[in-house]
Amino acid sequence: MQYHMCITQIINRSKRILFSIINKNSFYSIMDKPIVTVKQGKLQGIFEENVLGSRYIAFKGIPFAAPPVGKLRFKDPEPPAAWAGVRDASRNAGSECIQLTSLPNPTLIGSEDCLYLNVFIPENIYGTKRNPVMVWVHGGGYFVGSGNDTDKRPDYLLAKGVILVSINYRLGALGFLNLDHEIASGNQGLKDQAAALKWIKENIETFGGDSNNITVFGISAGSSSTHLLMLSPLSKGLFHKAILQSGIATCNWAVLKNKPEDNGFRLASLLGNDSKDPEKVVEFLQTVPASEIVATQYKIFDLEQRIINIPFRPTIDEKAKTPFLPRPISQLLHDDNDIPIMLGSTSYEYIMFLKDTSENTLKTQYEDLPRKIQTLTDSEDPQKIMQLTERAKQWYLNNKPFTEENIPSLLRLLSDIYFDIAIKTFTDKRRKRKQAPAYLYKFSYIGNEMTTTRLNGNKLALCGASHTDELSYLFYIPKCKVNDPKPPAVNSKDRKILEILTTMWSNFAKTGNPTPAFDQHINTIWPPATADAFNCLDIGDTLQVLTVTDYDYILRDSTL
Repeated sequence: MQYHMCITQIINRSKRILFSIINKNSFYSIMDKPIVTVKQGKLQGIFEENVLGSRYIAFKGIPFAAPPVGKLRFKDPEPPAAWAGVRDASRNAGSECIQLTSLPNPTLIGSEDCLYLNVFIPENIYGTKRNPVMVWVHGGGYFVGSGNDTDKRPDYLLAKGVILVSINYRLGALGFLNLDHEIASGNQGLKDQAAALKWIKENIETFGGDSNNITVFGISAGSSSTHLLMLSPLSKGLFHKAILQSGIATCNWAVLKNKPEDNGFRLASLLGNDSKDPEKVVEFLQTVPASEIVATQYKIFDLEQRIINIPFRPTIDEKAKTPFLPRPISQLLHDDNDIPIMLGSTSYEYIMFLKDTSENTLKTQYEDLPRKIQTLTDSEDPQKIMQLTERAKQWYLNNKPFTEENIPSLLRLLSDIYFDIAIKTFTDKRRKRKQAPAYLYKFSYIGNEMTTTRLNGNKLALCGASHTDELSYLFYIPKCKVNDPKPPAVNSKDRKILEILTTMWSNFAKTGNPTPAFDQHINTIWPPATADAFNCLDIGDTLQVLTVTDYDYILRDSTL
């Protein structure tokens, strides 16, 4: 037995050496230390064990832009510098963007020097060419999150034969400060994402990826960012498909529409500078430690979460020398990057955000309904807002107040307001314009895997699938696996969902079709939403194709 194991190891090692000889201009391996040559220099990665039983190659902490520090703070990303020798890419040398975590007891983590990405390659395609590429854009409300594998590991998706790239980008005020002036025009975090895609397009072939088959996908703010990348002239042609999970550009929290400079001047004032001159404010803010900017920006948040309020987020930046969003979203939607998309939401997105169900909180939520409804429309007309509010109360609540008994109705209403109305309205318009295929889904599965919502102790976590719950079946999430580090058992329902999700997501990345054929995991064909049929795939205990009706987004008129 030991003899045969040794022979197998020698054969596998020989294969890798053979691959290195075949691809000596780009890829070679010495003693399990893979080295790749990109435009800036050589990178040395590392082999890592996949929790599903195989191995993959990881290249971590690769700079795709210059460090955005000093005079480059609030500026567009600059190209990365070249380096001599071999750069160690075996660990997360590139930290996540500086941020506060674990509210209400915040901890400062990360660094302002954060423009790095990671490339992960399954061992079984190591040394081959033209493999499909999936680029992950993390979520976190534009102010927290990370693309590092300490946050989410790519093990599950890598088992499906795709190359996965994850990126970091500037967050909060450091990534989205807009003073309505060329000197601070906003959207630096989005321009970071575009710079990462440009770097990937230029370098991914040397890792074995296909530069003409790149799929960008993300969740929440990572998903709305992905949609904004579809709309921006700066990222046209840099990717070919997109997966939008629980967030698009027309969600009422995705883009700040009115007077973004107010939050920037307020931040400067809180830090000690009351000037309204953008140039003086930027000069001042460039001298303030990044940690103070990050800590102070939270004073502008609505920490009571009565409405989802994100003070520093994407904006229309027509004042920029090179605008990312040069025109209003409604106009950009008519000239988007017309590529195949998958998009959808969970059955009860708002579970994550409803952390308190006390009588007083439910009363406050009910009283705030007009303010929440107003976020769906550009109208300032009190009569229209009241009409929409009354329609919502009648349709969702049968004109009853919020109580513990009708919490499911509350969750449905708020999930629609912040996620589903925008997603379904956008899909409806797109299918009628007969653009590239759009595959709509609803993730409703409730399993046994630990999710972020459950980890945070949310009492409603078993009421339905919450915001981001599907990530526990697409990625191996270390913080969710502390007490149970093994992946779902092979014959379990959770493993079945894991296999279904990763198969459909990777199929889409490979072919533009999530279900090109039946296989051992897929027994239902997922049709796109077309002008003739508003199809939606429900991903629950089984896969079921449903038809979206007008009543599924009764408040849609408010977004027109």
